[in-house]
Amino acid sequence: MKSSFSGSLLLLVAVTTFSSAPFLQAKQNTRAKHPPQQQQSGDVPASNFAHQTIIVEDLAADVHSDSGTITITAKITNVSMALIRGYATVHLLSAEGKRILSYEEEINGGEAFPHGATMDVEVTAKVGDVGKIASITVDFTQI
Repeated sequence: MKSSFSGSLLLLVAVTTFSSAPFLQAKQNTRAKHPPQQQQSGDVPASNFAHQTIIVEDLAADVHSDSGTITITAKITNVSMALIRGYATVHLLSAEGKRILSYEEEINGGEAFPHGATMDVEVTAKVGDVGKIASITVDFTQI
């Protein structure tokens, strides 16, 4: 028998990881939009910009309070410009933000998937007291 939380709110949050990509230089002989600033002397760290690898969409949870299980589903889309391979880590969190349980699930059976491809993720977890779960996050780790 399926039921949902009564009197409590389950917050579903999608969290994605980012990989660093070097800043792309503008082509020579192009006019800069803003005039260059004077250079600083000394050691200046190189600039890196974060590049989003995936997007997590349609994150949902189906709670089975009678059996103490929860089924989490999501869609992970590759928005990088390369083939990627990795796994999703689903975190079940308390109202205080403390981790109750975490589960890892390979994406696409451990095989690489191309730019624009969307993969389904489904994790069923035995929790016991599902009432302690206040939010769920999904992280992606590229391997």
